Parts: sequence; structure tokens; C-alpha cells
Amino acid sequence: MAKIEEILEKLNENASVVVDIPSTKEEALRCKALLIKKTPPLLELLFPPDSWTETDLRIGANCNLVVEHKGLTVNLIAKLDSVVGDRRLHFTAREPVSPEALRDFFRVSINTTIEASYIAGPQEVRVQTWKMIGTTIDMSGSGVLALFAEKPPSNNRIQLIISMPADEPPLVCLANVVRSYRLRKNRYQVAFHFDNVTAKTRDQLISFCLQEERRQLRENVRTV
Repeated sequence: MAKIEEILEKLNENASVVVDIPSTKEEALRCKALLIKKTPPLLELLFPPDSWTETDLRIGANCNLVVEHKGLTVNLIAKLDSVVGDRRLHFTAREPVSPEALRDFFRVSINTTIEASYIAGPQEVRVQTWKMIGTTIDMSGSGVLALFAEKPPSNNRIQLIISMPADEPPLVCLANVVRSYRLRKNRYQVAFHFDNVTAKTRDQLISFCLQEERRQLRENVRTV
């Protein structure tokens, strides 16, 4: 794998970037930005106005950067170094993200239909069979965040069926509930962690995430 300095040298000035900025809040801040090249491994990102609040940032933490490069995407791990104005942040690129690490560092906003269900065994008297339909919020190779009208009645061995693009079969896997959070109007935000996912399914997940990220990068209107 190429050294980080070599990768940064090849990237274009003002390339579109999607970055999950480390936050003092529970979730990272997903923002779009433009790449300002510095002496590798340093880089700077220019953000649209009001993209983040300085007091919410976790200086010194690692994050994932997805950079558009010649119609493809380059995934980098970088450390947030400092704030240099109300629209600029400095980073130190640490390493490219290997395919094996994508499931831990790569997350993309995806809105598609998801079905969660549980089939109770013959010896289970406290847990009933159930099924509910929701919408995904974001997804990675290791899990998915989704929105439902109800809280899942159980947390383990849940079957998920996630709709893929029209020409592909749905993705089917088992998962466990990591956390659920009640929102307004009796809606629930539920985070699932995929359980015992096969290599083929993992590749399908990551491929879907990368395709969607590329699509979003291409549609990114440069307003900064």
C-alpha cells in the first residue's frame, strides 16, 4: 500500500471531501468540505459556513476522510489537529484505510427500507415473534443505524433485510441491538451491530457503502 505522503501528493487541490469530525457529542459530525493541500502528511479542509461549532470538536482525535479522486474515492484516517478559523480545520493524515478496516472507520448516510424481525423458538415463552419496517439512517460494514415507529421487543438474533438498488437482491443478515433511543412522536432510533456476517455479505455491504458515497460526492454542490 502506498505511503500516506504519496497518496496526498496525487490528490487534487479543492477535491470534494466528506469527513466525520470527532465530536464531544455521541455522534460524529458528518460534513462536506474542500481539500486544501499542505506539506504531507498535513492537510487543511475548508467547510461551508456554520458546519460545526469549535466547542463541540474533539481536538486530537482520529476520524475518517473520504476524498473524491478521478471519479473514485480515497479513504484516509486523519487526526484533527487544530481550528484555523471559523471554516477551516487542520489535520494530520495518518494512513489510508485498508479494506479490512473499512467496517470500523467507514460510515455513509443511506436512506433505504429495512425490515427487522425475530422468530421465537418453541421453548421461548417470554419473547414473541415480531416484525417491523423502518428506514436506514447510515450504514457501515459492521452495523446500521435505522429509524422505526417502535422499539424492538428483543435485542439479540434479529434478522435484518436491507433493500439494495433495484438490480440487486436485498441484503439479509443477523444482528444485535447496540442501543435504542426514543425520539419525538414515538419514533425510535436503533443501532444494530451485524453478527457473524459472511465475507461475501461484508463485501456486499462495503461495496454498497462505497457506491453510495461516490454518488453523494458527485452530487455535492460546491458552495464553499
